[in-house]
Amino acid sequence: MVPSKSITWSPDSVGKFNCELWVDPYYTAFNVSRSLTEAPIARLVSDGERATDWWLWEHLGHPRDVLVEVSVNPIPIGGWSLRKWAPEGYSDANYQGTNLVQAVTQGFPEPWALSLFFGNVVSLVSSSDTNSVNGMGYSGFLLTWGGQNIVDNLMIPDNWIEAEVKIKGDDIRTDRKMGWSFRGGLREHFNPNIRDAVFFSIYRHRTDFQYSGWNPLRNSSLEFRIDVDQASFANVPNFELLKWSAIAGKKFPFAKGKMAWSLSFGVVQELFPGYTGALRSKASKGWKLVLQPNLEW
Repeated sequence: MVPSKSITWSPDSVGKFNCELWVDPYYTAFNVSRSLTEAPIARLVSDGERATDWWLWEHLGHPRDVLVEVSVNPIPIGGWSLRKWAPEGYSDANYQGTNLVQAVTQGFPEPWALSLFFGNVVSLVSSSDTNSVNGMGYSGFLLTWGGQNIVDNLMIPDNWIEAEVKIKGDDIRTDRKMGWSFRGGLREHFNPNIRDAVFFSIYRHRTDFQYSGWNPLRNSSLEFRIDVDQASFANVPNFELLKWSAIAGKKFPFAKGKMAWSLSFGVVQELFPGYTGALRSKASKGWKLVLQPNLEW
């Protein structure tokens, strides 16, 4: 499995541009950001997780940067490829009513996407070394477009647009990795058989390569998301909850504190059909298992 890794660099001496390459078997992306002011992209000391979150929240309404990103989801694409080109092997992955390929690829409903971000982009540094960038933080408004939708490892033609407000950060150091994301927005589908949704999501993960205890805030991850039918969202509290998901993970450091295995386990429950018409027969109903192994370094 390809390890999870992030690389950041600035292609200009002034620091008004920044590039980031994120390599992960579930989500691989490359982006370029640019400061819209005369000043370079800001640097933020991120020794404290709460202080970093608060700074990004305070500056949410004061955008000063723009970012363009292209992303692909390798493992979800692999699940679609296996079902399409090796259907017998895909069927062999069925175990007690659950397809293990679906479980491993669950949670990523698109193979690729193009995104435009308008907000604040900050380079995260430590107080002991403000010259070395440890990661990136973002707060602002994101517009994303894609041309397909994945339903239970089936590729469905679907031009979709997602607009969201987002606060996100990834702080990566030699002894630990930490990331967080708070999102809320709208997802519009041009395929009439897919319901439009309002969604809210929180995600937090931390890997301490030198720690092997069971503190729930260290070497762990947690993600929670709900999707509400967009047409019924204004009828609070009688809106239709399409689905919800909860995924928890644990990290296991090894190799003298330089790498860590991670295993995330969770569920997705569809409460109201998110797919209608011809797609309803292709999408499984009810509960779905989520199983996400990974390797971090």
